[in-house]
Amino acid sequence: MIITTFFSSPSKEQRWVDQISTKFKREVPIDISTENPICVFNIPKSVTIFKPEAYLPQVIALGPYHHMVPHLYHMERYKISCAKSFFNRGEGNIKFREVLINKLKELDPFVRGSYHSYLDFDDDTLSWIMAIDGLFLVNLLQKYTVNLENKKLVLDAIVSRDLMLLENQIPFVVLKEIYRTMKTDSSEIDDVESELLFMMGRFCRANSPLELSSSSYDETSHLHLLDLMYHLMVNINGFQGTADRSGEENSESRNGSEEMEDGEVDMDSACDNIGELTKIAMKFGIGRKILKPVQFIQDIPWDKILNILGIKVVKNDAKYEGPVVEEINIPSVCSLHYYAGITFKPTSAGITGIKFVEQEATLYLPEMTLDANSETILRNLVAYETTMNYSSSSPSFAQFVDLVSGIIDTAEDARLLKEKGIIKGELSNDGIAEVFNGMNKTTRSSGNKTVVKINMYYKKRVVVRMFMFMKKGWLSLWKVIGHVLTAVLLMLLVLYLFCDFYGCPKLFGGSS
Repeated sequence: MIITTFFSSPSKEQRWVDQISTKFKREVPIDISTENPICVFNIPKSVTIFKPEAYLPQVIALGPYHHMVPHLYHMERYKISCAKSFFNRGEGNIKFREVLINKLKELDPFVRGSYHSYLDFDDDTLSWIMAIDGLFLVNLLQKYTVNLENKKLVLDAIVSRDLMLLENQIPFVVLKEIYRTMKTDSSEIDDVESELLFMMGRFCRANSPLELSSSSYDETSHLHLLDLMYHLMVNINGFQGTADRSGEENSESRNGSEEMEDGEVDMDSACDNIGELTKIAMKFGIGRKILKPVQFIQDIPWDKILNILGIKVVKNDAKYEGPVVEEINIPSVCSLHYYAGITFKPTSAGITGIKFVEQEATLYLPEMTLDANSETILRNLVAYETTMNYSSSSPSFAQFVDLVSGIIDTAEDARLLKEKGIIKGELSNDGIAEVFNGMNKTTRSSGNKTVVKINMYYKKRVVVRMFMFMKKGWLSLWKVIGHVLTAVLLMLLVLYLFCDFYGCPKLFGGSS
């Protein structure tokens, strides 16, 4: 077996040796194990496969992962210009090199320790990358704070999007050092962290799809911009939707399982069976005699008829084309509302306020403000929670996304949630449905207490039980029709073979 490494040339191997040697020569030992955890990840392909472009920068590359990507490098001059604007106060480039770069070099172990992947840069290169990109980010956050009323003109929507990508994050320890270096008055040094967190918090609030916690920004340590938004979303006591993780582990998926579910019809399989028998009949010369009635049966729009009856039609040609998006097993907004009488109300408590009150037949969901960037932000927040393994010890943001993705199937579902004041923003109903239909179920979505309660309530409704009974009846009828047609064609084929051997002139217009 050939083992591959991240070294593409001997010179890069030597660079790694030099870096390790430098670390051993440091006079002061640095313990990075407790200071800063890994917080900037290369997102695994298993997560990005459904929509890779949602995790990659389009305009701005921040940090070492994408800084040298050719199609993003055209912004380098603009970033350098922003960086220079901070140091045109007499000392200029001297201060930039001797103060900031040297301080960032001292932070090199902390910087490298924040990134999940090996950074194939020497200390000088990495320090310059972090300085240029960090200054650019601080500059944007400052302008965003000053011009918050007209933020759309200050930050282009695509730039705002790129700032929230997991692979585009700059560690907070770097931003804090940069912001401290920018302060000319020593009396301002003590307020560096709170000021920086305030700017980051204002940006998060303006771009978050959900209402954020009113907690003070400096109550806990924050690792970067995306981490701050994540914790402001989930840092409220309890999430009823995820409190019970003991549910059925394998009963949640739909649309992606290998076996068909109850209430599904493999129509292509039934039609293929009839088609194969028709081809055999054609070979024996009797195909034309039975072709018209068979064609008539096949031309009936069974898929539309069965869909009206609530029976899902599975087509083989769409089964295995690329990755299949899976969703949790829960009825749509329209089904819950029209068949079970469930209503929807907004809650201002964020994801911790998600609950289903059976006595009121009401599902409480957090208010969402959705725009063109919301899907990217949601996907990267889920990816961050997954890679940091936060959901095992805190409220699960991924389960909230799973729930909303499960109940929104069509534009009508989105319209109903808009009507109830749960969804706001510029996205159209079709756009909202497209966003959530493309979200794949996470591996931790099973056992959601809220989903279990909703499904139990839904199945108890008289109308739903009658509908499910009729649905099973039509499903059984369709299967019977398929078997009967197959049996009739098989009998005709056997009859022809019998008559071909013994002669049946009255049936087939003459003896053989």
